[in-house]
Amino acid sequence: MKPNVVFLTIDSLRSDKCLGKTKSSKTPNLDKLIEGGAYFSQAISSSDQTGTSLASVFTGNSPYRTGLTQINFSPSTKTFMDVLKNNKYETYSFVPDTPFFIDLVSKNSKSLHYSFENKELWKSLNDGLGDQLIEFMNKDEFKNPRFTYIHLMDIRHPFLVPKKFQTNEFGETKYDQLVSSIDIWIGRVIEKINFDNTLLIISSDHGEYIPVTEENISESTKMEKAIRKGTKSNPFLEKIGLKAVLNLRFISQTYKKEILKRTLTPFEMRSFNTRAGIELYDELIKVPLIFYGKNINSKINVPDLVRHVDIFPTILDIIEIENNEQTDGRSLKLLIKKKKMTEIPAYIEVGINLAQIIDKKNTRGLAKIIGLRTSEFKYIRSREDPTKNVRLFDLLNDPEEKINLAEIKIKVVEKMENNLQEIIKNSKLNESKMTDEEIQKAKDILVNLGYL
Repeated sequence: MKPNVVFLTIDSLRSDKCLGKTKSSKTPNLDKLIEGGAYFSQAISSSDQTGTSLASVFTGNSPYRTGLTQINFSPSTKTFMDVLKNNKYETYSFVPDTPFFIDLVSKNSKSLHYSFENKELWKSLNDGLGDQLIEFMNKDEFKNPRFTYIHLMDIRHPFLVPKKFQTNEFGETKYDQLVSSIDIWIGRVIEKINFDNTLLIISSDHGEYIPVTEENISESTKMEKAIRKGTKSNPFLEKIGLKAVLNLRFISQTYKKEILKRTLTPFEMRSFNTRAGIELYDELIKVPLIFYGKNINSKINVPDLVRHVDIFPTILDIIEIENNEQTDGRSLKLLIKKKKMTEIPAYIEVGINLAQIIDKKNTRGLAKIIGLRTSEFKYIRSREDPTKNVRLFDLLNDPEEKINLAEIKIKVVEKMENNLQEIIKNSKLNESKMTDEEIQKAKDILVNLGYL
């Protein structure tokens, strides 16, 4: 029988918080998996937003080719879970009850959707959700090989840490303490897995900004909450209310940032940015990627640049299922076997911005910033105009991306732009504008996910 596969993604988990100098979490279970398997230390997400990044993971295609995001993903979208089902795999999932995840796993054999869209009902792993997960892992004897997909949402602003983990023993920041708390449950999950016949993959959808002062400057004010409450019942007033809230938040954040600038460096200040903006720093797109268990040797640390789109082609190769899909991704099995592969640049783009949707400045529903990341350089620019918002970072000499070299290394910019143009020339994105109904749907999705 083919091996079982467990694929776990942890929302907003950064690579540097799993291994490296900035990690202060206590993670014996993650450490065990990294030490005992193959760890890719330069895995790059396609985007800084969940739907866009995971759509590229499950289709093996970059967003420039599919245009898929969390506002337009359809149950009819063909994914690698369909390939597994066609090869007699039972497909299981334990995911949030948001529209994207419901659509993603709609064809699965069995799915458990835990509450996340309604924030008042949301529970963390330590509030009962973890017990549900372990019960889910325990259930059902199965004759066919099984693919299980799990997505966990505990690492979210404003980083609410369980009381037990609110000490420096578990991390110097709330974010690191949350990673420690999740690690306990990773340990309980792997206890339920027979690794003699199971392949485990752990990754993330994207990274996250971690405020250096742990201050949540985007927290809703009383006035913002009052406006939202008073306009929810009327569609016209709600639109005005959303704009008012966004404007108030912008003013509030600007004021708070001006105060913080007096004592913090520009590099520290960017920790107060929000995702789906105009930046794609590595703290947003560099994610962990671990392969462990069946057919994976221990102590494999792969420094090569790899991409989200490579994950499922690698899974299929390891479990010996032929991949007949034409995708942007490729198998990384040779790297796991310590062999060389030619680097392929990672296509990257920002998530969908709520303010642009409301103001109808992004009526096509496409990312406003796109680019490429190689092991040497990161190049990003405006989707609409290659001469705007151009940034180039030398990742070897400036890994923190502090200095924009776009106006200095002009030849490098030209080369990166030519490479980007070559990659996206076969783009088949729908260029039509979203309807009012689609814009409303997009707005509702982004608001419910906490982008307001």
